[in-house]
Amino acid sequence: MKQVAFVDSKILRGSDACIPVDDLGLQRAYAVFDYARMYNGRLFHIHDHIARFRRSAAGLHLELDYTDEEIIRNAMILVDELNVENAGLRLLLTGGPAHGSTLFDQPRFIMIAEQLPEYPSHVFQKGVKLMTYEFQRDLPHVKTTNYMNAFRLEPLKREKKAYDILYVWQGKVLECPRDNFFIVRGNKLITAKDNVLHGVTRKVIFELARDDFTVEERDVAVEELDVADEAFLTSTTKQTVPVVQVDDRKIGDGKVGECTRTIIMRFQDYIDSY
Repeated sequence: MKQVAFVDSKILRGSDACIPVDDLGLQRAYAVFDYARMYNGRLFHIHDHIARFRRSAAGLHLELDYTDEEIIRNAMILVDELNVENAGLRLLLTGGPAHGSTLFDQPRFIMIAEQLPEYPSHVFQKGVKLMTYEFQRDLPHVKTTNYMNAFRLEPLKREKKAYDILYVWQGKVLECPRDNFFIVRGNKLITAKDNVLHGVTRKVIFELARDDFTVEERDVAVEELDVADEAFLTSTTKQTVPVVQVDDRKIGDGKVGECTRTIIMRFQDYIDSY
């Protein structure tokens, strides 16, 4: 994957970028990140991403010593240097040296511009299957780099022929490792409010849907999967992905529903004019 990085205020090719081996991000997975992307040559809702990045940093007592303007200016230098259509932008803030006199007093800020991942068209046209797993992330409102559980479950996910994992906890439906999860009942879009990371695409979907749908942020019981008409995922890289099956249960009639198609089209119209 082609990458260009900003590390310690220097712009480097991805293959030349590195951090010291004593960094807390490496030794203890003590780091936060966010992921933004380009549409039509513009960083999409970048201020929302930076605001969430700052909240995540504060959750780990890390100080981000750059203004929004400095971040955006250097980000645009990176994506221009990368020179690909609609790049992705990864923001990282690590805990810094693990053995300093005072922990967290030298956090390390990194940005990486990279090619966006590509997903096969059938994911969006036919929908996907999820498998549930009993798990709730530590500090769900903080976007940390600790994705150990998601990667640990990769063999099980392949065995179950699932597209992704749907975390559930104590009878409540939460989120996927990298996506927010919605169910549709009638004209209601329903998604978890608590103990999940609130996505930027999730927020945009709320705005686009309010004219014709009722949006409910609340606890979602696992049993509601049995009576959902439709379901879908939202994320920065994948936008909206229809979900037609969870474990052995079909969602609705097991096909991509009209409400989901409407959300997909509205989001596409939104980004076309962004």
